[in-house]
Amino acid sequence: MPIAIGFAIVATISALMAIYADWNERRHFTFYVLKPLTTLFIIGMAATVPEGGARALMLLALGLSLAGDICLMFEGQGWFVGGLTSFLLAHLAFIPALLHGVDGSLSLPLWSAAIVIWGLGFFAWLLPKTGPLKPAVLVYGTILMAMALAAVARWNVAPTEAASFALVGALLFVVSDSSLAVRKFVGAYYGAQALILSTYWSAIGLMAYSLTLPN
Repeated sequence: MPIAIGFAIVATISALMAIYADWNERRHFTFYVLKPLTTLFIIGMAATVPEGGARALMLLALGLSLAGDICLMFEGQGWFVGGLTSFLLAHLAFIPALLHGVDGSLSLPLWSAAIVIWGLGFFAWLLPKTGPLKPAVLVYGTILMAMALAAVARWNVAPTEAASFALVGALLFVVSDSSLAVRKFVGAYYGAQALILSTYWSAIGLMAYSLTLPN
């Protein structure tokens, strides 16, 4: 646990420095070091837990997220598609990682309908603006919502501290990706990168930290 907290502290410091280095997307050269480094620190936090299925799946998801981080540092449609693909695969790994070891029948609470309604409304508004990427964005959005609902289902079966951290992390991932989609397909807005990165690193950091807590 102390080692995991140490990784969390250095990841937070690195994240703040990365956000400052890329405030309003000015792309200071240190950003290209700090962005992947922050995610590597979060990977280090997840790697401190004993070996097991959840750890392996979480490390796979975080590794794919790191690949997505690197792609999204660069401009161009090809880099964006690479990032989209990497994060889609990451969510496909996050889902079983979040559900690993959950006993009992999975069920969703009534309030989880708000997530579905948000997803349907947001993508109904966004998709007409995505042009040729519409099919890819639709698939990605579906998998993202499935990841968030997996975290809700885990928490609903056993609302432990670990499940609560994972749930908040999954919901923050939805916020981050929604904010990224608005910037990409609707237009830039003040503080976009700070919002996207802070919620993203908080998301994967909380999900990684949840591994260190009893289920």
